[in-house]
Amino acid sequence: RQLPQAFLHFSHEPLGATALVMAILLSSEASVREKQYTLLRNSGIQGLEDLAHTLQEGVAQLDPGQRLPLLELCLPALKSQSLAQYRRFKHILLGVIRTDRRTDLLEWCLYQLLRHYLDPEFIQVKPATPRHRSLDKVRHPLRVVLSMLAHHGSGEALTTFRLAADELGYPALQLLAAEDCTLAAFARSVQQLADCYPLLKPRILKAMRRAASADGQLSPVERELLASIAAAMDCPLPDVLDNQPAAIH
Repeated sequence: RQLPQAFLHFSHEPLGATALVMAILLSSEASVREKQYTLLRNSGIQGLEDLAHTLQEGVAQLDPGQRLPLLELCLPALKSQSLAQYRRFKHILLGVIRTDRRTDLLEWCLYQLLRHYLDPEFIQVKPATPRHRSLDKVRHPLRVVLSMLAHHGSGEALTTFRLAADELGYPALQLLAAEDCTLAAFARSVQQLADCYPLLKPRILKAMRRAASADGQLSPVERELLASIAAAMDCPLPDVLDNQPAAIH
């Protein structure tokens, strides 16, 4: 995936990496975006608003498949921050996400990935306490998460859902309608899956991965979703996160 040379340059230092992350999150609605710029202006980070404003147009033109590689490019610089800088970064990040008082799927994915890869660098992260020894205990959360993945995938929703459910041993599990797959229900369900015993998690993710790629491709949204679900479940999914090096132009 080709990324602009300027993005590579800015991703190598904390201010630029922060501005790139914020630019990914800037709303397409002008009124919301102006409120987000105001938040960046008042963040106490000199130059953040101006740089995010400069980068916004280019970031908005990226293909969906370029967002995850760009985020990965920013991680080393974000890890180089001090604890105080990271706390401020996370506070600003949440503020930008919450500006319009709603969270969309991209925002959820990006936040889960950043939290997963950055929090352990700065704070003592308490691992989830395993509570569910059997998939039967998380039957409904599985239905919600598999339905969300199916409706946002590149393949036919029912086929994708059926493949994953059958592989997990639930042929009677039914696909939820798209309107019933709310982000709030999805987030709660992923958190419940995070409480499964360690041996169950790779099994769940493997079924999702196989079902999502059954049509011969893994779409950018599917890749982001799978990577984010794995991050929220604190379970590695290297075949999704291991992108080819981004080409630079």
